[in-house]
Amino acid sequence: MSSSNHSGVQWRLKSGADRRFRSGHPWVYSNELSESPKHLAPGTPVELRDAAGRFLARGYGNPHSLIAFRAVSRKESVAQPLEPNQVAETLIQAGTLRASLGLLKLSHRLCFGEADGLPGLVIDRYRLESAQVFVVQAHAAGVDRLIPDIQKILEKYVRWAQKFAGEPSWDQTVIVIRNDLGVRKLEGISEEESRVIREVAGVTLTPAQIRVKAAAGEGFVEFSADLLRGQKTGFFLDQAGNVELAVSRLSSLRPVGDRPLRILDLCSYVGQWGTQLARVFKNQNIPVEITVVDASVHALEFARQNVQAQGVVCHTIRGNVLKDLESLESQSFDIVISDPPALIQGRKDIPAGSHAYLQLNTQVFRLVRQGGGVVCCSCSGLFEEEAFLKVLSKAAYRNRRIVQWVARGSQSPDHPMLLEFPEGRYLKAWIGIAQD
Repeated sequence: MSSSNHSGVQWRLKSGADRRFRSGHPWVYSNELSESPKHLAPGTPVELRDAAGRFLARGYGNPHSLIAFRAVSRKESVAQPLEPNQVAETLIQAGTLRASLGLLKLSHRLCFGEADGLPGLVIDRYRLESAQVFVVQAHAAGVDRLIPDIQKILEKYVRWAQKFAGEPSWDQTVIVIRNDLGVRKLEGISEEESRVIREVAGVTLTPAQIRVKAAAGEGFVEFSADLLRGQKTGFFLDQAGNVELAVSRLSSLRPVGDRPLRILDLCSYVGQWGTQLARVFKNQNIPVEITVVDASVHALEFARQNVQAQGVVCHTIRGNVLKDLESLESQSFDIVISDPPALIQGRKDIPAGSHAYLQLNTQVFRLVRQGGGVVCCSCSGLFEEEAFLKVLSKAAYRNRRIVQWVARGSQSPDHPMLLEFPEGRYLKAWIGIAQD
């Protein structure tokens, strides 16, 4: 099955196993190969051909993974799609898309793996006052081989971005490698400590003051976050569009009686939802107070700082949202946001994870007042949207609530989606008004 060629080794698919791949899906599973590859290092460049020997794609292989092949280029003329200069050109193409969306001036995801033609590679670019930080994660073995060349790759991208859009220079650029990912073990590559491979004098990462698009109006909101040890790459950029959507639907709500408008931000992390909503209501001269709930003391401190920076009262509760919400009074909040981490990591977790989503959202509908707003999210890719909606419906019914859903959200546009790759569509957000 394997033969030498200028891009690595050659693999063939079984007869008839090419239909899904030809339709645009970027993965090939091990049971779709004509033979089981042996003695190949994870991430080795591979040329894929169909059963008749016709060229399909170039990418990289991993005989130790269920996902045996990940496509990087379907153009036969591109002999080495993971060569550093070619990868830099791929990033420039990704940057051009972000520029067309008006994102280059603010923090955004520059590379979203398969959707940007670099399977397994995540690069988030954080904009600071006078610098920028690229946080790089290699989820798969093939792109892990790019790490030794990542400075060369990003330097070419940065010089393009500076010329194209007046972005910070290479001298103002920090690079962080965040390969502290358990998923790497599934690829046969080790989990690593976070490290800074390119520093800029005076730029701190714990905390960093990152600039994120304001959810209403022009400009930005500055968030304090930990880019070296925080969750994901330090911030949840994928929720930016949903936060903006929630602001557009819920910013006309008003408090009941003389008390401030009360917002409950569950699984708050650094308080992205509460901070953006606080800013909007404060700008309307609406008295508001935010309660943030998270299991991490570290995250709660960041959330408190970020909310209070808007001139708004912030209460913090350290606890498990599946166990520690009973003490909160029913129907005592005007807006409740539920944005948990992925409660379903693998197929075996679906039953328990579905129940956890039900438990959490049962509390959401208990705690929101009549006429108040709810934001219910799931970032579990294996939790299909129809199943999520059934959970939301059941949770509302348990509280004898009727919910009028007014918006449906997904991942932000800097996390583009391929229709042929459903695995890349993971984030679900529903915004509603709860009635009795």
